[in-house]
Amino acid sequence: MIGANIGVPQLAVRGTGGSGLDPDAFRMTVRTTGAAETFTIPCQNLGTFNAAVDWGDGSTSTITAYNDADLAHEYAVAGDYRISITGTFPNIYFFNTGTSKNKVISVDNLGAVGWETFDYAFWGCSNMTSFTAGTCDTTGIDSLRNLVRDNANLVDFDGRGMDTSAVTNMSRALLGLGVMNTCKISEWNVEAVTAWNFTVQDTTIPTADYDAALIAWAAQDVVDSQSVHFGSSTYTSGGAAEAARTSLINDDLWIITDGGAA
Repeated sequence: MIGANIGVPQLAVRGTGGSGLDPDAFRMTVRTTGAAETFTIPCQNLGTFNAAVDWGDGSTSTITAYNDADLAHEYAVAGDYRISITGTFPNIYFFNTGTSKNKVISVDNLGAVGWETFDYAFWGCSNMTSFTAGTCDTTGIDSLRNLVRDNANLVDFDGRGMDTSAVTNMSRALLGLGVMNTCKISEWNVEAVTAWNFTVQDTTIPTADYDAALIAWAAQDVVDSQSVHFGSSTYTSGGAAEAARTSLINDDLWIITDGGAA
């Protein structure tokens, strides 16, 4: 069972996607709650599309454009469905609009589908409970702006495996998530980031994960004089995390907003 939500019964996930657990596939799980519900994968007019979508119910589609009619699919029976996408699929763009955003309950694997941007990708997917980058190729990504913004039910975020070395913009990437169980971002390379606006505002990262991020990022050659918001996250005092935070402030001239010492 995946991604239970309050008031919604858990349902068995239907299908693995025809691509099975292909490590290169982008996979996400969606939940429908009634008969003949349509789920639409929104995209923006950026990049070239040449992808196969397995909808998890035995149906498949070929996508060749950002506004391809086959990006919409009707599920006959209510349930949880794992969608699998292979080929070239450069972006996804929920942008906090439409009703399909409310049907996403997890991102299970970003895969290697030629991602070009994650701007506004999963913004407003308020029923998403987990995000797992998994096996992925994100070398083409230069922005995580509003990546999972305002997803109040998202309690587990695992960004390990993402190549963020080209990312310059993390504005509001993890904004408005509330109190999280896990937030694995310490492996991110943030050396190129110049736009940190409210990255983790209104979000509380577990102390252990915040400690790990501070320690890792202080060891990187980060851009000086950045204003970085870590919400209400607290760090462990008197050890490596506090020393790393102090280094970012004194040596890299960062202005850090957080919840202070745990």
